[in-house]
Amino acid sequence: MERNKSHVLDSVSFAVRSLIDHVRLFVMVLLAGTGVIALVVGLIALFNKGLIQSILSSQALQDYQECVGYNCASVAYQSGASMMAMISSNIVTVIISGVIVALFFVGIDLGFKKVALQLHDRHNSSVKEMFSCFHLTPKAIVGWILYAIMVWIGWIFFILPGFIALLRFAFFPYFIIDKHAGPIQALKMSWHVTKHHVWDLFALWVMMKIIVYLGFMSGVGVILIWPLSTLAYAFFYRKLVAEAGKTEPHFRSAA
Repeated sequence: MERNKSHVLDSVSFAVRSLIDHVRLFVMVLLAGTGVIALVVGLIALFNKGLIQSILSSQALQDYQECVGYNCASVAYQSGASMMAMISSNIVTVIISGVIVALFFVGIDLGFKKVALQLHDRHNSSVKEMFSCFHLTPKAIVGWILYAIMVWIGWIFFILPGFIALLRFAFFPYFIIDKHAGPIQALKMSWHVTKHHVWDLFALWVMMKIIVYLGFMSGVGVILIWPLSTLAYAFFYRKLVAEAGKTEPHFRSAA
């Protein structure tokens, strides 16, 4: 038990140390990521310019902004219905925009997870690695959809199964990056290596939630939430894979 607890503490410790030791890298990653995100969001906004202008100039939005007290509930319902009608009339562009945004953010997230793994393995990485995993986004999106479905189904059945699924399938993106696994295989591998670590994962999840809370409370700390959690999970992933590799050869090295 002590060995497993140390994995949780060591994961957070590794995340903090890496952030401090590679502060220049993370500043560059933050600047590069923010710039690219601004560009993509700007292009999406331009692509949906007509819809955005229609919503901003609509009477429904003005009514909602001007409503007071309990009246806001009915106004919000009416405004929502009106805005949904506008979105429905532009459904093709909305869907295309949604797909592009999903592909982009999933690709960035995979890239950052790769940076975290490289910092663990060889204590260095580069900004360009954050943009090196876009070819894996189709696999990851399928994985995320399956992950969400399994967690959702679990939540329907007395909540606890959904929470267990949330914890045990959480490492599937790392298997897609590290083992080049398909989405279903990655989910299975995540489930397998976490078999005896549910309480450890729960402890890590709680610690990450505390960090998130403190980050939002401090304001400035919000920008540290993503790198800290990604680094902590990358460390924990490596420990899980190393333990599984002692008895199962296909977990010992990246494919």
